Amino acid sequence: MSEESPAGVTPPTLPTARRHDLDALRAVAMLLGIVLHGALAFIPGIWPIQDIHQNEAYTLPIAAIHGFRMPLFFIISGFFTAMLWRRRGLKALITHRFKRIFLPLMLCMVTIIPVTWFVMLSAGQPDRPETKESKVTQNLPDVWTAARTGNLDAIQTYADEGGDLNAGDSSFGSTPLSIAALYGQKEATEALLEAGAEVNAQNKDGGTALHAAAFLGEAEIVKLLLESGADYKLKNQRGETAVNSLQAPWGITQWIAGMLQLKLDKEEVMEGRKQSARILEEYGADIGRRGESEKRDSEIAGAIIVGLFVFPVFHHLWFLWFLCWLVGLFAVYMWIMDKMGWKNTPNRPIATPLRYLWLIPLTMIPQSMMGKMMPVFGPDTSIGLIPMPQVLLFYAIFFGFGVLYFDCGDKEGRLGKYWWVTIPFSLLVLFPIGYELTIGGLGFENRIPGKEWHRAIAVFVQALFSWLMCFGCMGLFHRIFKRERPAYRYISDSSYWLYIAHLPLMIWLHGLVQNWDLPLELKFLIVCAITTGSLLLTYQLFIRYTWVGRLLNGPRTRPQKDGNPHKQPA
Repeated sequence: MSEESPAGVTPPTLPTARRHDLDALRAVAMLLGIVLHGALAFIPGIWPIQDIHQNEAYTLPIAAIHGFRMPLFFIISGFFTAMLWRRRGLKALITHRFKRIFLPLMLCMVTIIPVTWFVMLSAGQPDRPETKESKVTQNLPDVWTAARTGNLDAIQTYADEGGDLNAGDSSFGSTPLSIAALYGQKEATEALLEAGAEVNAQNKDGGTALHAAAFLGEAEIVKLLLESGADYKLKNQRGETAVNSLQAPWGITQWIAGMLQLKLDKEEVMEGRKQSARILEEYGADIGRRGESEKRDSEIAGAIIVGLFVFPVFHHLWFLWFLCWLVGLFAVYMWIMDKMGWKNTPNRPIATPLRYLWLIPLTMIPQSMMGKMMPVFGPDTSIGLIPMPQVLLFYAIFFGFGVLYFDCGDKEGRLGKYWWVTIPFSLLVLFPIGYELTIGGLGFENRIPGKEWHRAIAVFVQALFSWLMCFGCMGLFHRIFKRERPAYRYISDSSYWLYIAHLPLMIWLHGLVQNWDLPLELKFLIVCAITTGSLLLTYQLFIRYTWVGRLLNGPRTRPQKDGNPHKQPA
């Protein structure tokens, strides 16, 4: 394709061969989502089901997959969006995306999403733990789980063995002391302090145990920490002190508590915050008491933020909502380009290594705004009614690159031809560095020089990891899937249904096997195999050749009795 091809709203029809490698890669990106969600029950964290057998080491492959999976999906989506626009024009593109994306999303909002809510709420949230041990603790005698559940023996054993009491956990980069304070474990807090935990040790988000205790109104722990030398002036990455934690709107508080699987009593938390405020004042903190009107305004603002940006309206189908936004932005962009008479970007900044000179700095802008509420390797997740601006911008960059990449006419797969270098380099070098600097737990952060630059390095590494993994996967699949194969095409077609329908079934299965005394690897395989197998069966019997299948993938005709399928529309 010429570098100077017009960017009009109604382009000429172009005889472009379909990229079967990208079809297969898009399907794998969807199926990796099932793998990722299947593993979440087996690590301590935010999943509604917490299995009795867990291993924090599984956070590593989960984080690695998260770091590139959806960026890769949006590159491919942008590519096929441009292909459809080039073939059929803007009006046909909008009509097609309305049928394939918006209508399925709306249908899922009254079917899949309510079922997901029902299953998640049935799973329930545990009450705030006191001193009782859970089965998870018995299988995970690490100091962070011990701090969360009040396992004093495990804390003492860890300290006696010379363990690092200030290390961040692999889920959120929180210190044991912060976890004990957040979960209201006063005795565990005392034990950690007596064992030598640093009272002002900061989590990956810059917060301290005092931030955590003040946030949920743990007045006795606030007093204990201050008596032990806690500095109420320390700020986290959002510039908040422990005093600011006292003033967090209830909507935000509920949302974070939900992420941490905590049930809260509003009156109890608010009373605890009042007591904590008085204690902080005794130690010289300026509380800056607000009037009732100001408190009410803050609560309203917090409720609006949670309701619009945070409340999980779309759950795992947020990406369909993002595609609606991005296709709309693409249509506006093409209309403006047509009116201004602009032409496409030349190939060199897209198809050669020159692309890194603008892709990495551009991606670092939204990446630098992420991970502040909760440390994460890779992009934040936005599942609310209105996409978080930084997350939408992040994925818009990948989607936009996919659009530009289509016009390069890269039939030879030059973009990822060095996949055999970029994939190992990303996984073995970039990922450990980025993970350690964003979440921690690998134990070598102190060996990385220039601590004041660690945040900037982490942002750079995450951006570079995403792009190198995306290009590497594209190169690998171009080498393997150069032509269409019926089995791979079937998996590609079914992957849409498998992903949109998998979550409620998977959560139910997690609950079913939760207390089985089997190796977690076996339970993980059971959950993923039953989920995938069951949904493949439903796809063949009830989806592929019905109106639902036509809505998701276009018409598919059953094979004739002689075994030869009817010709399927393109």
